[in-house]
Amino acid sequence: MRKNKRGFTLIELVIVIAILGILALYAVPKYQGLIEEARSSEARAQLGTVRSAMGIYYAKNHGVYPATLDGTIFAEDAVPEVEVTLSSGAVDRHNTVTTAETQDGTITAAEITDVGGWMYDVSAAKDKADVRINSKGTDTVPEPDKYWYEY
Repeated sequence: MRKNKRGFTLIELVIVIAILGILALYAVPKYQGLIEEARSSEARAQLGTVRSAMGIYYAKNHGVYPATLDGTIFAEDAVPEVEVTLSSGAVDRHNTVTTAETQDGTITAAEITDVGGWMYDVSAAKDKADVRINSKGTDTVPEPDKYWYEY
């Protein structure tokens, strides 16, 4: 008797599916961690870009910061977008700039409105300025429970 064996048996298929399931258990959490790490790195890099553009503007304009943070000081003619987690847990990505009302050139935690985007404050004399990520959510990648606005 000659058996014409074609295909896989049910046991072989179940074993392959079980192995794939075990591999997925390890891969999915690692993938989620990579997404958070990428979001954190990008947000901190964008903050560095904004601060660098402000520094260049300050140097070119003899010690004066821009009155508003808009696209005119950036090479792309647009404020960079920033993607962060808000205190509600929602992930938000946009480039809206909220201007602080104190006009003292320093942003405090009380001034953060937690709507995403950027918070900008420039002193009345335009000789001191601060820009922060406008979120009270936490960034858990570089160090646990560091607020986005603390960068």
